[in-house]
Amino acid sequence: MKSKPKLPIELQAVIAMLLIQLVHKIVREIPGSLNLEGSGWIITIMISILLFAGIVLTLFRNKAGLVLGIICGVWMIFQPIYVHIIIAIPDQNGIWWYPIFPWIQAILIIYFCVISWDSNKKLL
Repeated sequence: MKSKPKLPIELQAVIAMLLIQLVHKIVREIPGSLNLEGSGWIITIMISILLFAGIVLTLFRNKAGLVLGIICGVWMIFQPIYVHIIIAIPDQNGIWWYPIFPWIQAILIIYFCVISWDSNKKLL
């Protein structure tokens, strides 16, 4: 006999994607932003806090967690454009195609947040 999961699979997908992005921010982006001059590290830490808040709120089935996930996803689409094109800071590893990975993660986060919002109206 299968037991029913406590959270719907859509919410589990949102939490998993947000967690992957939070770990990425902690491991790669926060240390990288601390090495740069300026106040970019403040934005990076603020987005990390929003990701963490989104995870916690989604665990408690609060729609605000999905909204924070969408906000962070949109920021993740524009962050590489802002950092690598507008400010012209080269990637730490010198890889030109690196922004493809955050964009894919951002698209998946936004997608799963929208799917969760639509399919779990009565569960949230």
